Amino acid sequence: MKKQTDFKKLMTLTISFLLLDLIVQHVLVYQAVNWTFYQFHMEQFTAQFISKMTELFVVLGINAFVTKQKIFIKPAFSWWEGVYWIFVVAVAVPFLSANNIWESLGTGLMGGFPEEFFARGVLMGLFLTYLLKQGYSRGNLIKGILYLDLVFALMHFTNLTHMPLNYVIAQSAVAFVGGLAFSALYAQTGSIWAPVAAHFLDDFILTTTGTEGVLQGYAQSAFSCFKIILVIVLFFYWKKHEPVLSRRIRAMQK
Repeated sequence: MKKQTDFKKLMTLTISFLLLDLIVQHVLVYQAVNWTFYQFHMEQFTAQFISKMTELFVVLGINAFVTKQKIFIKPAFSWWEGVYWIFVVAVAVPFLSANNIWESLGTGLMGGFPEEFFARGVLMGLFLTYLLKQGYSRGNLIKGILYLDLVFALMHFTNLTHMPLNYVIAQSAVAFVGGLAFSALYAQTGSIWAPVAAHFLDDFILTTTGTEGVLQGYAQSAFSCFKIILVIVLFFYWKKHEPVLSRRIRAMQK
């Protein structure tokens, strides 16, 4: 009976969060930004940046008043985390001379912050709080990650209002596959900043211009390989080692 009640609570919170986010962000905020765009002859990129960064505050607001999911921020300060941040900086530095540096930085912020706080911060936290209630299990941890990434991928189908179906399907597939690495980073570090940085770097590199095409290709390939290896290694590593996020979530339930 307790498990059934917990499941109903999870579903209620998840659906409430998703519906409120859709209504506030994709209806109210979108209409407001669209009106401002035409009234003040705003640039498309500026309007998009305002809309996406407003989404971050929408997510935080709904979470504060409805889902009340703790978003873990404090890093664990492990040695491999230090290596990770050095790697992120090393990959980003060659692209700081891009011709469109401000647009690329803005694009990275638009992806890294609102989407990670939405997906990893709130939804992944909700799923793992439910799945790990009876204790740590690698199977339940991976289930939580897969459920979260599937929901996040399906959320991209709301873009059918202004994008063709084939593009939305591709976008959803990329969101699911890429999300596995972002989720693994959040689970292992117990800090939202790790997936935010990875997501930021992904979008930042992808949109830079004026840098060597070969360099950009190498950087994208290196980061893609890093994410694939990261997921494989961590999924095996969790068989005998409980990640930081799991420990922090379970500590709050005691």
